[in-house]
Amino acid sequence: MKRILINFLMAVGITGPFVAHVAAQNNPAVAEIPFAFVANHVQLPAGTYRVSEASQISRGVFTLANSQGSIFVNMGSNEKGNPAKPSLTFTCYGKECVLAKITPPNSSTAYSVGSGYVERSLSHSLGMASVISIKLSH
Repeated sequence: MKRILINFLMAVGITGPFVAHVAAQNNPAVAEIPFAFVANHVQLPAGTYRVSEASQISRGVFTLANSQGSIFVNMGSNEKGNPAKPSLTFTCYGKECVLAKITPPNSSTAYSVGSGYVERSLSHSLGMASVISIKLSH
């Protein structure tokens, strides 16, 4: 009986942190994006999006999902993020916006795409360049 109890406690100790992280992934962050934007070369409409990290193995890959479906977004580079300020950051030129950075909740890392990707995704129609940050919430 003692051996069974010890094996059980060891299994819980080993898998506990993993299960807690998986449970956190199943609770995606939500953003209300009031404008159309481009992510992963796909034009997406304004609306409510659920944002979650797609894989523990491949950092920087996220899923963006709305009522119409979901897409994977590969945010190539990472930088220092603020865990207290989770957000989606967009680079906009006129009325065109591109998802440029994701700062996940409770993460000290922010993930971004290269400036070359942003430049190629915008047609540079008339308008002012701007950066817009949308808060992520649970």
